[in-house]
Amino acid sequence: MSARKRVAPKGRTRKPRAFVYAAMVHAIVLVVLITSTNFASDSKQVVEPQVSIVKAKAIDQKTIDAEVRRLQEAEVKQRRDRERRRRDEEEKIANLKRERELLEKNKKEEKRRAAAVKKKIEQQEKELAERKKRDAEEKRRLADELKKIKEEQAKMEAKKAEEALRLALETEEKELASISQIQSDDAEIARYIEAVRIRVANAFIYPDLEGGLNCTLYVRMIPGGDVVEARVIESSGNESFDRQAENAVRRAAPL
Repeated sequence: MSARKRVAPKGRTRKPRAFVYAAMVHAIVLVVLITSTNFASDSKQVVEPQVSIVKAKAIDQKTIDAEVRRLQEAEVKQRRDRERRRRDEEEKIANLKRERELLEKNKKEEKRRAAAVKKKIEQQEKELAERKKRDAEEKRRLADELKKIKEEQAKMEAKKAEEALRLALETEEKELASISQIQSDDAEIARYIEAVRIRVANAFIYPDLEGGLNCTLYVRMIPGGDVVEARVIESSGNESFDRQAENAVRRAAPL
């Protein structure tokens, strides 16, 4: 058999494997030839050699090369199939890994969000409690302040009432004192008027006049009782009587 140059697939050299394939083909051919030869030797006396035996002997290098190429192509196909299955498997594993990582990431994110929500709720509850505490303290403060104001108002009202009562009593006392003073003054005035009347009457010179006459005089005095003016403001109807009355006042001085 003639030797031929075989082209291996791109990227790798397949000469050892090609030799193996060639050896396998030669072995197959030899088996066929040996079998055919034995069959021929045993059957020379019965039948003519089979046409297939002649064809088996006609196998040449081209057939071997074609078979080698077929086997190589089959191996390449198997290798490609294995590579594709490997890539598919790796892709599945990568997808599963990504899905797992995504689930873990989502789980962590969900856990983080849950922690954030919990923290926010706790903060809001804390702020609410503090606000309630402040409101309660403010309420107590306002209640105390209102109580103090009411107490102050009560004290002021009591003080005002006491002051009003004191003023009322004082006013009443003053009024009573004033009334008493007026009464005393009136009595004093009455006594003084009576004394003046008696004094003037004693100084009055009664002329020969009809009885039942009276007049009203305006008398102005200075300290000490001296009369500086005496005049009739309401006449008796008798001029002589009126003049006598004015003169009697002057003669009675000091009043």
